[in-house]
Amino acid sequence: MAGKDEMAKIAYEMQLYREEAQVIQQQLANLQINYSSTEAAVQTLENLRKLNKDDGMLLPIGSGAYIKSKVDNNDVALIDIGAGVIVEKSVPEAVTFLKSKMGEMDSVKDKLQKNFMDISNRMKSLEESANKLMEKLRAEKEIKSYKDEDVEHQEYR
Repeated sequence: MAGKDEMAKIAYEMQLYREEAQVIQQQLANLQINYSSTEAAVQTLENLRKLNKDDGMLLPIGSGAYIKSKVDNNDVALIDIGAGVIVEKSVPEAVTFLKSKMGEMDSVKDKLQKNFMDISNRMKSLEESANKLMEKLRAEKEIKSYKDEDVEHQEYR
């Protein structure tokens, strides 16, 4: 009976680790989306500096839609610094700020990936423990079955 309790405990732990791994995978996916968006903003700001006043451009408004626009000022960018607070920064400052955010995202990504690997290793260890326990339970069952057969043979003698 102890073996079954131990298997139930392992199954429960595996389920918890699976759920934790799924959360981490979702966080990594969201982080990748934010990283790509920030990277695109940096690239756009760097390209914007190359344009002259009154140059035409396409301004993305979302969902693959654009509007035609003209460059009025390519020296200043409005940047969300968090909690919906928007500040005006020079384009080089904005690029530096966004690249700093990308560095922070890289750091978070590394931590999440490490946590994911730790969970994967724990799950692998639990799987190995479960396999060993299953082998032990099978062996015990076979021994019990063999003993039961031996008892039956002795009864017929």
